[in-house]
Amino acid sequence: MPAASLLLVLPSAVNLAGGLTWIWTPSLPLPLLHLLTRAGLLDGWLVLDLLAASGVLAGAALAALAARERTATVVLLAGVSAISLAAGVPGGAWLPTWYGVAYGGALVILRSPGRRRPG
Repeated sequence: MPAASLLLVLPSAVNLAGGLTWIWTPSLPLPLLHLLTRAGLLDGWLVLDLLAASGVLAGAALAALAARERTATVVLLAGVSAISLAAGVPGGAWLPTWYGVAYGGALVILRSPGRRRPG
């Protein structure tokens, strides 16, 4: 759990050190951003983006892990990783890509067969 925790904390710490900023929104293609706006989802998207950027979603994943809520942990980690990689990799944006790799790495560590379940 310590290695996974470190992977979840580092991206947000780096983002907060440089001044809190969205991680996904600046990397979105304009047509997708316009689609979110037209669908009335932009406000929700921006809130979700800031929750990820500030570490709230990482904290939720850690809380789920501590509570042994494996499904919630996997859904949070996989969701943030997938969205981050989808936003960052095509456009070459380092911040969402960094989040995606970190969250995905934490997921791999937690899902590895060598890891024994506590209790």
